[in-house]
Amino acid sequence: MSQENNLQVKKELSIKGLFKSFGLPRLIAVFFWFAGLDLIFLRKADIDAVYKWQDFVNRIPSVTLVSRTIAGFALLTLIRFLLRKTKYPEIIDSAALFTGSLFFACSMVFKQESFFIVAGVLSVCTVFAVYAAGRDGTELIDKFPFKASVVIISVTTVAVMVLVCVISWAKHMTYNTSCFDMGIFLQMFHSMRKDLSMNTTCERDVLLSHLDVHTSYIFYLLLPFFALFPSAITLFIAQAVLCFSGVIPAVLIAKRHDFKGLLIVFIAFVYIFNVGLLAPCFFHFHENCFLPALLMWLLYAVDSRKIIPIYFLSALVCTVKEDAPLYIICIGLFLLVDEKDKKRIHGGIITLLSLIYFVVIMKRLASTGSAEMMIGQRFKSLVFGDNTGFTGIVKNVLTNPSYFFSLFFSEKSVIFVLQIMIPLLFLPFVTGKIHRYLLILPFIIMNLIVGSGYGYAAQLGYHYTFGTVCLLFYMTILNSSDLKEDTRRTVIAAAAVATLITASALLSSNLYYCERYWKDKTYYQNTEACLMQIPDDASVASAHMFLPHIADRKELYLLDEDDLVTANGNVAMIKDINKYDYYVLSRNDGNTPGTIAILEANGFVLFAESENYVVIYRKAGD
Repeated sequence: MSQENNLQVKKELSIKGLFKSFGLPRLIAVFFWFAGLDLIFLRKADIDAVYKWQDFVNRIPSVTLVSRTIAGFALLTLIRFLLRKTKYPEIIDSAALFTGSLFFACSMVFKQESFFIVAGVLSVCTVFAVYAAGRDGTELIDKFPFKASVVIISVTTVAVMVLVCVISWAKHMTYNTSCFDMGIFLQMFHSMRKDLSMNTTCERDVLLSHLDVHTSYIFYLLLPFFALFPSAITLFIAQAVLCFSGVIPAVLIAKRHDFKGLLIVFIAFVYIFNVGLLAPCFFHFHENCFLPALLMWLLYAVDSRKIIPIYFLSALVCTVKEDAPLYIICIGLFLLVDEKDKKRIHGGIITLLSLIYFVVIMKRLASTGSAEMMIGQRFKSLVFGDNTGFTGIVKNVLTNPSYFFSLFFSEKSVIFVLQIMIPLLFLPFVTGKIHRYLLILPFIIMNLIVGSGYGYAAQLGYHYTFGTVCLLFYMTILNSSDLKEDTRRTVIAAAAVATLITASALLSSNLYYCERYWKDKTYYQNTEACLMQIPDDASVASAHMFLPHIADRKELYLLDEDDLVTANGNVAMIKDINKYDYYVLSRNDGNTPGTIAILEANGFVLFAESENYVVIYRKAGD
C-alpha cells in the first residue's frame, strides 16, 4: 500500500476526520432512523409520542439509546470505509441522512391530522434533506439509470393506486359515502348502462338528466367499463387510474426539461404524492377525476408543441364540466405568450374556441336554471341584489377591489394555500416570467375566489383541486428547470421529501376506514344484505349514507330535512309521504323515531332491519 493510501486510511479512521468530514451527518442519520423505529414499535403498544410522552421516554432506557446509536454509527462508518475505493463513499452519509430524516418524519406524522404539527415536522426534516441532497457526491443522483427510475415510479404508482382504491372501497362499505357525490353518479351510470341516458332522481329530487346540471359528456368514455363491471369499485378504480396515470406525461415533461437520474423519481413523487390529487380520491367520485390525466397530457402536448394533440385534448377537457374551459383559456393564453414562432396562433385559437364553448354551454344550462344556481352558489361572496351573473361579478370586483382581495386572506384560505404550496416549496411563484402566472389563475379563481363563499372549493379533500394542482405542478417543473443544476437537484429532492411527508399523514389517517371495516366486517355485510332485500322496481326514499348502496333503480330519492316538517324539534309530518314505496332510515339519526311514528300512523309497516343501524319501512300491501 502506497504512502498516499496509508495517509488516506488514517484520515478516514481518525475521530477528528470522521466528525469533521462526514461524522455528524452520519450520527444524525442514525439518530433519525432509530427514533422513527421507536415511533412505530411504541405506537403498536398504544404509546403516543406526543400525548403520552412521559411513558414514551420511560420505555427507552438511556443505555439502549446510547448503545444502539454507537452501533449504528459504527456500522455506517464501516460500510463507508469498505467502499472507500469506489465512487460511493461520498454519497453514503448523504443517503443515510436523507432517508433517515424522511423515515422519521413519515413515522411521526402517521395518522396526524393537525396541519401545524405536520408542517412543523416537514419544515425541520426538509432542512436535513436539503443539506443531504446538496452535499458532495450527490451528483451521482444524475447518473441513476432511467430504466431503474421507470421501474421505481411504476411500482410506486401502482401501489398508491391500489391503496387509494382499497381505502375508497372500505370507506364506501362502512357507509361513509353519500348521495353527493356517490349516489348520483352510481344511479346515473346505471341509467346509462340501460338506455344511454344520464337520468337521475336523487340529484334534484326529480327525474332529470345529469347533463341538465353539469355538462359532463366525458362520462360516456367510462360507460363501456361500467357496463362490464356495474359496481362502485369500478368508479373508484377509474378515478385512481385517471388521477395517477398523469405521472406518465409528468415524467415526459420532466425529461424534456433535462431532469435526469433520480431527479426523475423525485419529480414523479411530487406528482404521485401530491395531496391535491390524493385527498380528492377519498371523497367519493366526481367527473373532475378526468382532469389530471387530460391536463397533464395536454400540458405535455403544449410543452412539446404537438398541435393536433393540443386541439384534441383541449376538446376533451372542455367536456369534463362547464367550468373546465377555464383551464384551456389559461393554457391557451400561456401558449400564445410563451411561443415565439407561428405556433403561438394555436394558443389564441384554442382560447377563443374554449370561450365560445363556455358561452354556449352556460346558455344551455341557463335554460335549465343550473347556470344561475351555480353562479349564485359558487360566487355568492361576490354577488348581491341585482349585481348577479358574470357581468355583476366583474362590476363588483372592479368597483370594490379591497373587498375582493380580502377574500384571499382569511385564515381558512391561508391554511389551504399553505397545504397546497408547502409541498411544492412555493416553486410555482419562483419565476420572473410573468406570463407563467396565467397557469395560476384557475387555482385563484376555482379554489380561492370560489372557496371564499363556497367553502368546499378551498378545502383539501374535495374534488376542486384535481385540475388546479396539475397546472401548479407543471409550473414547478418549468420554474425549477430555470435553476442551476445543483440548486435544482437540491430543491426537487426537498420537494419530494415535503410531498411524501404530507402524503404520509393523509394516507395513514384514511387507513381508519380499512381498520373499521375489517374489525366489524360482519356488521357491515349484514347491513348490505338487508338493503339488498328492497325490490329493484320500488320507489325508495333513503337516508344519505345508504343511498349509494341501492342506486341501481329508476326511482331513488334522498330523504333529508327538506322532506320533513318539524315542530319543537320533533318530526310532525313527511312531505309527499305516499310518493315512495320504501323508506330506508338510520337508527343513528335523531329524526328517525319521529319519522317511524308518522310512517306507522300512515299505514307503513316494518320491512327489514339490521344491526340496530338500518331500518326499512314499506307501504302496507307492497
